[in-house]
Amino acid sequence: MGLIAILDDNTINKIAAGEVVDRPASIVKELVENSIDAGATHISVEIKNGGISYIKISDNGKGIAADDVEIAFERHATSKIRKETDILRITSLGFRGEALASVASIAKVTMETKTKDEPTGTRIVIEGGKTLELEEIASNKGTTIVVENVFFNVPARYKFLKKDYTEAGYIEDVITRMAIIHPEISFKFVSNNKQVINTTGNGDIKHAVYNIFGKDIANELIPVEYEYKSMHVSGVIGSPKTSRSTRQYEFTYINGRYVKDKTLMTALEKAFEQNLNIGKFPFAILNLELSPSEVDVNVHPAKLEVKFEHESDVFDIIYHGVTNALLDYHKRTSPFAVEIKPDVTTVPEVKIETVVTPVRTEIPQSITTPTFVVDTVDKEEEKELASEQIVEKQESKEINTVNIPTYTALETVYERPKELQQVEYVDDKDILEIKDVVNAVSEEVKKEYETKINYKYIGSLFDTYILIEIEEKLYIIDQHAAHERLLYEQIKEMYYSKSKETQMLLIPSLVELKHNEQELVLRNKELFEETGFMLEEFGDNMIKISGVPNIGYDMDYVELFKDTLDELRMESKTTKEERENRFLATMACKAAVKGNMKLTHTEHIALIDKMVKLDRPFTCPHGRPTAYEISKYEIERRFARK
Repeated sequence: MGLIAILDDNTINKIAAGEVVDRPASIVKELVENSIDAGATHISVEIKNGGISYIKISDNGKGIAADDVEIAFERHATSKIRKETDILRITSLGFRGEALASVASIAKVTMETKTKDEPTGTRIVIEGGKTLELEEIASNKGTTIVVENVFFNVPARYKFLKKDYTEAGYIEDVITRMAIIHPEISFKFVSNNKQVINTTGNGDIKHAVYNIFGKDIANELIPVEYEYKSMHVSGVIGSPKTSRSTRQYEFTYINGRYVKDKTLMTALEKAFEQNLNIGKFPFAILNLELSPSEVDVNVHPAKLEVKFEHESDVFDIIYHGVTNALLDYHKRTSPFAVEIKPDVTTVPEVKIETVVTPVRTEIPQSITTPTFVVDTVDKEEEKELASEQIVEKQESKEINTVNIPTYTALETVYERPKELQQVEYVDDKDILEIKDVVNAVSEEVKKEYETKINYKYIGSLFDTYILIEIEEKLYIIDQHAAHERLLYEQIKEMYYSKSKETQMLLIPSLVELKHNEQELVLRNKELFEETGFMLEEFGDNMIKISGVPNIGYDMDYVELFKDTLDELRMESKTTKEERENRFLATMACKAAVKGNMKLTHTEHIALIDKMVKLDRPFTCPHGRPTAYEISKYEIERRFARK
């Protein structure tokens, strides 16, 4: 007699339920997704004992028609797809038709529902997959489902449930993931008669974040909006201040469906890589919208895993969308963006009464000490004189003299002239030419001073930190990290622009390597050469360095070569772009000035002047902070002044 037999329906339902429902949080997820698909704008979830003994979910969605209530609890019964090809165009959260059947097979379920067009509602009670009651009732539009005694008939599953507060925490996570991606829906979550979550449903994602995570995170949100190849990513990310030690605040969605996907998370974390310390992870809520035909959501019954048709494009849109948002944030919020806005002093008008014979003098060329006059002859009179060419016909007459101020660049911006100089002038043509020079000088002076950053240099600390003041805040700058960021940007620009700068060595250096190290160098020879190294094979296991990057700082380039080689060996399996970034970051780190290295005040200021012009001055290429901020209020509070 054969050993193979067909399982009975009860066993089949319990096996299927095990795939869809592994704890009370799974029940809440499936039923809340049904509410969202039903168009609900208000969803309430109430639980007791971690959802093990009691779960109640109410919504104001479109409800279920009376004729469909009983069949809705059959396996694979769904209103969302009809045929195989519909799976390629799925836009709803649910579609498999397994949730209600699975829940009803391992618990007692009571559902009351009513559509807008029906005069009465319907009530059904199912326990262990068997219908106990089905009746007509008075009800409001929408659906209410009560689930009791979860896994009462599956003791093997029941014994693996955690403590009540742990299971309640899982349910809170589910509601959180739903509420932040659907700010247009009001969510309410109550556990053991205590309100845990309550969102307004006003459509503002910032309000949803505020209601769930609090004001500290809500005040640090950065909007993300980016399009690429018919895909669109939107949402918010937290500033580096909101980083956490785990990935629990990374929320990624595909067409509004929460997923855990390695491609999405990797792209997000790579975009944040130079903004966070090692071991820190970002806060992010990102929704990627793309054609349903380009993603397979039918990978697992829980629908947390997906497969992409164009995985590299998905990585690119997330990476560049987040990177652009961070760059914009740094430009907007950096205190170094505060610029001096000088009021350039205009030249006082001087009246010239008589047209004079020109006395030729050279128009000053220096921007810093211009000498000039301004013609203030009446406009109509000037035109008339110019048209009749009177100046050319005039005989020499008495020359009037006027006092004209002499300006330096700083005086132009900040001070009135201190002394006057007597100058003899000119015909109207020369006057117009001089006016053009004056205007050009003023614009250049103004432009030069508007780009100056308004900071006050204070000094240094422990030969490692630079102290500056900006708008009642003290900034303690790590000279190594700041110089590392500056060099990284310089080397990166040189690398990608292919304008390498190489310093030839008078005596080439020979570096002995292991066989696999030499192969690694030859395999990445172009990477070394694009950054300024000149390398060639010099016998077995030997590399000759005849040129090195012209970074402008005296250092041991052989050690730099070895360190970057070690970095390549560690990252040999990563992408080309990541390998390049790590290589450049290592070069910058090894070439930067070190802590406890005494620099002069002039060197400090020169470093800060260059640093403050960067788009991201506050982290080194490895994500370590370059500066620490202390407000005047904090200092005064510590001295008991506040």
